[in-house]
Parts: sequence; structure tokens; C-alpha cells
Amino acid sequence: AEEWASISLADPSITEDDVAAVAAVLRGGWLTTGRESVLVEQELAEYLDCPHVVAVSSGTAALELSFAYLGLPPGARVGVPTWTFPASAFAPYHGGASIVLLDADPDTMNVSVSSLDAALEDGLDAVVIVHFGGTPVSETVHEHCRDAGVPVIEDAAHAFGASDHRGKVAGTGTAGAAFSFYATKNLTSGEGGALATDDPELAQFATAYRLHGLTRKAGAAWDPDVVTDIVGPGYKSNLSDILAALARSQLHRFDDLQARRRAAVQQYRGQLARIDGVSMVPRHHDEGNADHLLTVALPAHADRRAVFG
Repeated sequence: AEEWASISLADPSITEDDVAAVAAVLRGGWLTTGRESVLVEQELAEYLDCPHVVAVSSGTAALELSFAYLGLPPGARVGVPTWTFPASAFAPYHGGASIVLLDADPDTMNVSVSSLDAALEDGLDAVVIVHFGGTPVSETVHEHCRDAGVPVIEDAAHAFGASDHRGKVAGTGTAGAAFSFYATKNLTSGEGGALATDDPELAQFATAYRLHGLTRKAGAAWDPDVVTDIVGPGYKSNLSDILAALARSQLHRFDDLQARRRAAVQQYRGQLARIDGVSMVPRHHDEGNADHLLTVALPAHADRRAVFG
């Protein structure tokens, strides 16, 4: 009988350069937010062609900072697509928002335009868009939210390296793009994330609020010439230099990693297209996709457990 090899859910690509980058920090005597965190922000901003990137402890933290910046009142209505990870809804929920669930488009599993339009007509105070699997949300979604005067927060946990009508997904014209560098992501630091934005006020807010609302610059804790103030009741969501060093090392070869993912996606799509009854998400693959996930949709009555086995 033919034997099938098991495919790991998320087998990280870790090289000796990655190991050396982390080891250098461990030997350097400064482990928390410092030089490496500043450098990864600069390099991420350059890669994304984005004016401001704030490194944080997770993609969830980036979402929370965006919502804190918006300052929505308790009970504010926030639209969240039903097809997503809980963090997309929990970030506004913990800020006191009322979550309005939006349907997903079966072709992409991104938010359905018709469902969004109906909710906008009923009244929304903000919308979370999710670039599911690395497929950017359509320009139409951005346009309809903009026309309604409703701010958009981008859950870009799957979308680092993705491109849309604005260029690289990087929070352009929105209340920030929240990236995740979790262990399963295209670029990983084990845990970690970043908030990208073209809004200097959001960047300044996030920089302070990620560390208890302190104005202290990274790595300046013991500098007697640095004056520290508290600008507001912030969070504890800064990124350590240990994790930042791994993220930097991964970023330096990110284009090669993405090229390998694209080749794998094309191979899978070509083979899966030959199986009757199976469809793929996104239905139409384009160059702007970050290729984080290739989702297979099975016929309605298929035995999913048998497929997994």
C-alpha cells in the first residue's frame, strides 16, 4: 500500500544565522526592548515602504493599541468578519465595544461587501478588516468605509508582504495594520508583532502606550539624561530584543522565503484543481497574496476527518 508522509502544520524555517542573531543578544547584556527593537522597526518600515512601524509583543497587542488610539465610547458598534481568529473581535470587545458580526465572501473568506454595506447603513463606529490567508481585502471595502466615515483597523496577521491597490499592506489610510510574527507566520520571531501606519500621531501614541504610557525611549532606562513621563494609562506590550533579533534575521531573507511559499502554492493549486468537488480559497490567486494559507473547501457532506487522516 502507498504510504503518505505527514505534513507539519507549521514547520518554522530557522537557520544558523537566526540562531546566531539571538545568541548575540543573549551575550550582549541587554535582553529587553533596545537597539534590536529599534532596528527591526526601521527595517520593517523600509521593507513595507511605510513611514512608521511600532514593534510590539503580538499582533493582538497591535490591534489593541489601534483601538485604544481611536478612543471609541463604551458600546461602540465595531464590525468584525465572522471568519477570523478571536483576537479580531476580542481587541475591540475588551475596549468596551459591541461586536457586529459580518458575513464572509466564500471566494476569499474576507468580509462580504454586501454584509458590510448593510451594517454600515445600520451604523458602525469602526470596522476590522481581516486579510485572510494573506489575500488583501478589496478596494471596494476600503472605499465604502471611507465614504461612510468609518475608521478601518487592519488585521494583517496573515498579510505581511501582501500588496493591494495601495502598495504593500502597511496601514496606509487606515487606523493601522496589525502584523503578527507568531510561530506559524511567514516571518516569525516566535511571539511578536508590529503596528504599521502612515499616521504619525498613531505611531507616537502606540510607542508610548505599548510600555505603560511611558515616553522613555527604547534602551534608555538607565540614562540619567533621559526624562521619563507618563502620557496615559498604557499597556505592557513591548517587543524584547531577543525576539526582535530573530525577526530581523528572518526579514533579511524574507523574499526568498516568500518565493518558496509561492512555488509551493502554485504546485498545490495545480494538483488540487484536478480533484472533483474541491475548491480553493482564494478562488482566484493573484500576485498580491502573501500566501500565508491555502485553504481547501470540501463538498458539503465530505468527511473532514477522513481528509485530515
